Amino acid sequence: MQKLKDCTDQELLHSLSLGNRSAFIEIYERYWDRLLGVAFNRLNNIEDAEECVQDVFYKFWRNRREIELQNFRLEHYLARAIRNQAFNMLDKRYRLKHSAESVDADLLVTTISPEQEMIFKELERQFEAALQDLPAQCQFVFRLSRQQGLSNPEIAEQLGISENTVKTHLKKADRELKQGYELLTYLLLVNSLFN
Repeated sequence: MQKLKDCTDQELLHSLSLGNRSAFIEIYERYWDRLLGVAFNRLNNIEDAEECVQDVFYKFWRNRREIELQNFRLEHYLARAIRNQAFNMLDKRYRLKHSAESVDADLLVTTISPEQEMIFKELERQFEAALQDLPAQCQFVFRLSRQQGLSNPEIAEQLGISENTVKTHLKKADRELKQGYELLTYLLLVNSLFN
């Protein structure tokens, strides 16, 4: 009998479709490291990447009888599954972040005075004006990172630039916009002391 380590992916898939757990373990061990790397590149978090790979292998085992890869290599099929799972996780992370922000905003609305609301609006206007003064690509990188929640690797891939360039743009934006943050903190402190 042929050792599983010597089997091709197609032979392993055939054994897997018959319910052979050893074939599944061989596929798992053969591709775990590579898939973890793909997931980490997309999620930029090792715990999320591990969860992503586990989810994909769980679904892979659950659907083992339906998987047919006539024109695909197994590694490409699994890498695509990782990519799709990572996008789902990022989408969930984004939705959770924005729902939490909207809850925070609702709480703020009930606790701030009309004067504080005017200050917030003015500071928001000033902040947006300062953001508009940044170079176009720097501004775009900042918005993708801070307002849309994309990771540095995702921004680099989307814009076709290096991660170091993304980091440079973010540092420049943070440095330029820092005065706005400090002014906001100062005005809120002063306003809370006199109200």
